[in-house]
Amino acid sequence: MRNLKFIRALLIAASFAFAGGAANAQQVLTQEVDVTGIQSYDYYGEPGNTVLEFNIGALSEVTDIAWNYTITAYSPSWLADFEVHFTDSAQSDGVLFTPSATEGAGTESESGSASLTDLGLNFFVGEDGILRIEFAEGYKDLAAGVADGQWDAGSFTVTYVSAVPEPSTYAMMLLGLAAVGAVARRRQNR
Repeated sequence: MRNLKFIRALLIAASFAFAGGAANAQQVLTQEVDVTGIQSYDYYGEPGNTVLEFNIGALSEVTDIAWNYTITAYSPSWLADFEVHFTDSAQSDGVLFTPSATEGAGTESESGSASLTDLGLNFFVGEDGILRIEFAEGYKDLAAGVADGQWDAGSFTVTYVSAVPEPSTYAMMLLGLAAVGAVARRRQNR
């Protein structure tokens, strides 16, 4: 009975150590998204829009977005009609990015960044780890199936905090559990 209590105490200590290690193992990572040549077709959620998906890890937190791009809106569409939706795969949480405020056709280049955390707009992807990015139009001007504009060149950089521990954390946990098992066996043999 005494050995059983000792083993439980060691297992509880090991689980606390693992939990602390997992929290410390979070990493700040980035996902580069090349937008060159993506067409801007229709309203959000409509078929034909370009949708990109990236696995950034289960329950990762999207904290920042940076951009550097050139876009062209075809007349009579406006540059202000361009939209990019950054969401989880269920499209239940995320942010809407509008790359321009220009009410007219033409070409425009922009660069910058935003801390979603500072703006209170940070969000988490689901357990599947998928970051979904859909390119859409706020207003459809041209015929169905005809692009209202194009992302000529550039990229977005999405910064996120990984919620998944590093493999080394798992290795340390397994090593610790093996040591606990060895101590328990040794005590039992005495």
